Amino acid sequence: MSSDTAAASGSLFRDVKNAFGELFSGKLDPRQELLIQVSFGLLGAMARADGVVSSEEAAFTNTWMEELKLNARARQVATEAFATGCRRDYDFKADVRRLFAEFKPGSGEIDRLYTGLLRLAIADARIRPGEARFLQQITTALGFPESELQKRLPGIGAA
Repeated sequence: MSSDTAAASGSLFRDVKNAFGELFSGKLDPRQELLIQVSFGLLGAMARADGVVSSEEAAFTNTWMEELKLNARARQVATEAFATGCRRDYDFKADVRRLFAEFKPGSGEIDRLYTGLLRLAIADARIRPGEARFLQQITTALGFPESELQKRLPGIGAA
């Protein structure tokens, strides 16, 4: 992992910890399980968006689990969700709707999740066309205006 990638990863992990706090230190309640499922499902979808889930992306996901200090049950949920997100038939919009049942559009959790997805996308310093398409779709699905992507990631149109 390059030093730029490592720095971006570290920043994402700090954001995730800030977003989710100590939610996962004990027994999972349904709201926590939902947050893990959707977060790691979207992470899987982002990793697969360019067609291949790299070993670096898998390592990134494992580090994310470590940073969150997920217990065994939460790790199982996260791993299954990541695998689901990597499938071609993954319906990320359905997962976003489930997320919105507990966390409202515009909430801090949604904003931090979106920021984390953006940071994951640029962790390798390049946004490929499939990733750019997914970012455009997830931007609107999470309730942000289309302009938010260009605002937060200048140069995305050149991807």
